[in-house]
Amino acid sequence: MRVMAASEAAANVRDHATVVVSGNGSLLQPEAILAALETRYQTTGHPQGLTVVYPVVVGTGPGTGIDHLAPPGMVDTVFASCFDIWHVSQLTDRIRAGAVEAHCIPMGVLFHLIRARAAAQPGILTQVGLDTFVDPAVQGTRYGIADGERRPSWSRRMVVDGRPWLFFPTPPIDCAILCASMADEDGNLSLVEEPIRQAALDMALAARAGGGPVLAQVRRLVRRGAIPPRLVEVPGFLVDGVVVVEDQPQTALGRYDPSLSGQWPVPVQLRPLPLTIEKVMMRRVAWMLQPGQVINLGFGLPALLPRILAEEGVHDQLVATVEHGPVGGIPMGVEAFGATRNPRFFFLSPDIFALYHSRQLDVGILSAAEVDASGSANVSRFARAMPGPGGYIDISSPARRLILVGRLTTGGNRYRIGPDRIEVLAEGQIQKFVARVTERTFSGPEAARRQASVTYVTDRATFELLDGQVTLTEVAPGIDPDRDIFPHMAFRPALATPLRTWPLAVLAEGPMGLGQAW
Repeated sequence: MRVMAASEAAANVRDHATVVVSGNGSLLQPEAILAALETRYQTTGHPQGLTVVYPVVVGTGPGTGIDHLAPPGMVDTVFASCFDIWHVSQLTDRIRAGAVEAHCIPMGVLFHLIRARAAAQPGILTQVGLDTFVDPAVQGTRYGIADGERRPSWSRRMVVDGRPWLFFPTPPIDCAILCASMADEDGNLSLVEEPIRQAALDMALAARAGGGPVLAQVRRLVRRGAIPPRLVEVPGFLVDGVVVVEDQPQTALGRYDPSLSGQWPVPVQLRPLPLTIEKVMMRRVAWMLQPGQVINLGFGLPALLPRILAEEGVHDQLVATVEHGPVGGIPMGVEAFGATRNPRFFFLSPDIFALYHSRQLDVGILSAAEVDASGSANVSRFARAMPGPGGYIDISSPARRLILVGRLTTGGNRYRIGPDRIEVLAEGQIQKFVARVTERTFSGPEAARRQASVTYVTDRATFELLDGQVTLTEVAPGIDPDRDIFPHMAFRPALATPLRTWPLAVLAEGPMGLGQAW
């Protein structure tokens, strides 16, 4: 192992390499090495023709993270689960323009492909993604090309023992760019101060299996033997170069927070959320849960749930997970999504997705931007926006029970929330329950086939997928379906008999008594 400047690390990346990059937004972001790669390319024209593998978008804003790889000719191909989020969109603009070939792979599947490369395996078979857009029978993995164009897919459909599967070949990884807390004089890497573990060892092994270098950015260098063996994430004999960046941030928040790395807990004083329609929606979700359940909290509205449970005094009675590995605690907001304050445990990324893929999750709680008459949902593509699915497909495809949360309409909604009713004062301009989703991130027909329980919680009603039909089963107090629901949907749902009403407790100003009910 050599300690080197970022420019020297960048010089180790050869033309046409397949580079795997660690990170999740601002977490584990090897910014100095990525910036040095851009500088080298702008100066010398090398490295050129790269293939880049990143399970999660890396960066904190325009021109950071993977945007350093956006100059024309620098990258030919991308394998990723998400694209233009956190305002990191320059490389996505190249994809959208057709200048870079991109394949959208579900996050968990991509982590498992990296592990497969580490073990010199040709790929993985999985049922994750069947009947979603990554299934070549539906659309295929190729991203960023116009509707109607041929979509070559990195996935293939296969039948094994009479059942359909998707086969994803392993990308030929031969370089890894990692981020860690520290390295010792032997090159051993520790992530002890980081909010997530991700898959540093798998990435290093994958690069070495391809015969290429492993480069790591760290906050500091420590003496030989200073890192206890159980805190070594990547052994030094796998590491070729280390770049020391003393001001390397833990998250976009800047300051170091030991409660995010699990080094020691801190008291958390959470003010009750104001009584908004979002809080009411997530309160309705909370009433659907049971103590002791293992749940997943997706990006967006579901991240409010721990604060609601804390207000009720029951936040420690569920096992809450996020797809980036932390278990328990209070998930952070957008600026550090994936990190959790006071977590109980840290999964490696491939292992948390093994939990999800093997149907060990009791309830998945995710957002829904569009829902159609088949019960399918879209969160991954809208017109020119290409956020991608992240881990959504990995969580929703195998889920035994799924709760999808989103408003019935969006764009200009206004409400009055009283102690005994919700009134819609102004309707949103955009319908979210559509005739057909723009892109099928979740398959209603596949969920119905495997008899999964699927519930859709909106700002005014609850729907369920029953016998393959989206069925209105509950309304909020004060809501008239003929006035407030049916005219604002592109299809007519089935109607349950009797039609239930939400518990009035979800409209209470103070705690709603969930602890006593449990």
